[in-house]
Amino acid sequence: MGETMLTFLGTQIFRAPFLIAYIVAIALAFSRYPTQGKPALLAGCGFFLFVMGWLINAVYMYWQISSFRGGGAAQGLVWIASLTGLVSHLVELVGLVLVMLALFGTRNSPVGGAQSIDAQNARA
Repeated sequence: MGETMLTFLGTQIFRAPFLIAYIVAIALAFSRYPTQGKPALLAGCGFFLFVMGWLINAVYMYWQISSFRGGGAAQGLVWIASLTGLVSHLVELVGLVLVMLALFGTRNSPVGGAQSIDAQNARA
């Protein structure tokens, strides 16, 4: 494994737990889709967008490390840093909005069901 890759992995050590948490959240959300319906789907899609933002930042970090080792131009680095920062933050913002909709939106009927979960609980 090269020195660039080791440096990159060292920069990701504190970010890795977030990736693991996002992947677990995606698995939980989609496993609950049959019973919770749309909120679980929204949460799963939101956490997927968090993973995409994480990956964008990781690719940028690897590129930045490689560029510095290769003597890349600082002006190009500033442009790429601005662009990747904007894209990753927009992706994570959309993901956060989807998770918030899943948490605080109105509940719908479960997949394949005709009544809302709240109505089923009220009759029980």
